[in-house]
Amino acid sequence: MLRLPYGISHFPQLTTENYHFIDRTPFLEQLENLPERYLVFLRPRRFGKSLWISILLHYYGLEHREHFEEWFGKYWIGQHRTPLAGTYYVLRFEFSGIHTDTPESTRKGFAFNVLRGLRNFERDYALPTLGFADNLEASQLLKQFLDQHKDKKIYL
Repeated sequence: MLRLPYGISHFPQLTTENYHFIDRTPFLEQLENLPERYLVFLRPRRFGKSLWISILLHYYGLEHREHFEEWFGKYWIGQHRTPLAGTYYVLRFEFSGIHTDTPESTRKGFAFNVLRGLRNFERDYALPTLGFADNLEASQLLKQFLDQHKDKKIYL
């Protein structure tokens, strides 16, 4: 029986629990070959943005290198691995759920989610914490973070 992954956006779960997946992994190599330095993915709701982000995170994240064959082996990219696979620290931000009723709530929600992403990054990579202050603006948090981690290849 065909298992459809409705609502599942975690790539390893899709591959290890044998859900149906239309192989989009050739796009990873195409993305790497684009001349643009910064890419933005804009899609309407329910068009697979979260799953695509999960694929990127698990393909490029250095902490996932040992699972490459398990997760990607049966797909196109498994036979055409690029040199950038598993070479990045991945910094992930989640901005859904921000209350945008007022400019102030939007600003605070954005800064809070940036702070959460930075703290998760430090935790995920067992890095010393920078002790970010809760009341800093997002731009201040990012500057402090990037100044501290300028020696790392970070995929955002």
